[in-house]
Amino acid sequence: MPHRSREIIEEYTLEIISRSQAIQVRCNKLLAKDFASYAPRALSTTLMGMCYYLEEAAKAIYKQINWDSITDDKLKSFLLLLQDTDTIIRELGAHVRYVDGARTNRLPWSIIKPIEKFTKNLIPDRQIMLRPQWKYNYSIVTTDLRQAYYDSIKEYQDYLPDISLNDKVLKDFKLPFHIVSFPSLERKNILLHCLISHEIGHLISRTYFSKSRVDEFLKNARNEIDVIVRNTFSKDPDNLFVQYQIQTQIQQEIERANFAWQRGLEEILSDIIGALLFGPAMLFSALEIAIQYDIDCIPSSKNNYYPPWRLRLREILKILLDSSEEFFPLPKSIFISEKIIESVNKRFALIKDITQKENDKEAIHNDPILKLAYREIDKDISQSIPRFKVDEQIKKSIIKSSDLYRSLPHLIERIDNGIPPNAYENTINDRKHAELVEIINAAWFHKIAWEDNIFNSDGSFNKDICKKRDILNRLTLKAIEYADIEKEYREKIGKPDKYEVDK
Repeated sequence: MPHRSREIIEEYTLEIISRSQAIQVRCNKLLAKDFASYAPRALSTTLMGMCYYLEEAAKAIYKQINWDSITDDKLKSFLLLLQDTDTIIRELGAHVRYVDGARTNRLPWSIIKPIEKFTKNLIPDRQIMLRPQWKYNYSIVTTDLRQAYYDSIKEYQDYLPDISLNDKVLKDFKLPFHIVSFPSLERKNILLHCLISHEIGHLISRTYFSKSRVDEFLKNARNEIDVIVRNTFSKDPDNLFVQYQIQTQIQQEIERANFAWQRGLEEILSDIIGALLFGPAMLFSALEIAIQYDIDCIPSSKNNYYPPWRLRLREILKILLDSSEEFFPLPKSIFISEKIIESVNKRFALIKDITQKENDKEAIHNDPILKLAYREIDKDISQSIPRFKVDEQIKKSIIKSSDLYRSLPHLIERIDNGIPPNAYENTINDRKHAELVEIINAAWFHKIAWEDNIFNSDGSFNKDICKKRDILNRLTLKAIEYADIEKEYREKIGKPDKYEVDK
């Protein structure tokens, strides 16, 4: 066939090699840029290694073509292999955007290392990389890029037996690797970035979906869905196709129930993990995202079966109202500021009022398939929370109200005075650096207690409110940076000697 001529395939091989080299050049140039952590460099060098490997593979494949005696079928198989190689290279080219987006000037760079460390402490066997995306969404690539890369090129080992995948091509990917994305529009809006804990929660909650649990759900759902579907069909003895229609409908509803169950459960479990880790800040951030949508929108294919936001807020609130903790109402014995107590308790009461209305539950219960899926979700939630609380890695990061509120008033006062809330200090000798969770919660409490109105008494927009918001974000970002530097210093050097003041 003409498109399988030697000339065409030779030119195609050249284009494959050229595309591979273009990616390598681009990645090499990116290595000269500034990054806030090692992760983007690891991805860049890995993309270079992958493309070099595939370039050599394309050369090896072409060299094996014996043009003097090759059959059309054999030539077709070689062409398909070259096409597969080209497809992988083109996909890797799209991954360069992850590295490009992770450059220091495109990120809130001061929080990158602290968030990576926070994640490392939570799931030490994983590596994450943060990057902004133009799409307004917080998301995570739950697929392990290292494994995905390995699987995509392992078949080429027959052509390149002398190049080790683990020791050469993927040498900079020591651990499973995941991309965490956040909206570029919110680059400096640090108050929302505790939602990254929700994305990290996806990596933790995925372990809940064992094959045995999925099989158990499908088994239980099948019998119930069988009855539900059969009751919707009329018993017409003359309809020869009714049994086929019933079985088709049953299979479709089983798939819908399974998808609604898994999507709903993974989102809610991730919310719960975020609440366990960040406490009130997770609740306030979730509300800020929830008000962008219809909070009672029922799960469907149109919204990728996301659970209703009213339900998600309710589950987060349950964690914060756990009898073992007292996040709300704020204890007057700790918080001196009446404005803080009044404002935060008012926000809490507002969210509580939202969650006490059950419009979302009613909508779900009106759909028997969703009702089934969310009944199972309720069971899974009640079983998973105790597991999270005893997990060796998670439990040491769970925030307690007594620990959080001990230092929060002081940190809030620092923000009130235009000082980054990076440390708790009564004197120079009585000082402790603040943790990431404490800083973000302090910023949220400060923001909620603002006395400024968005609009002036004459109806004009208060321009100063945007400046105040920007100052809060910058103070918070600086605090996270300073606290992390101090923490690193203390870990390496130790606590400094007491400072003697001459009298």
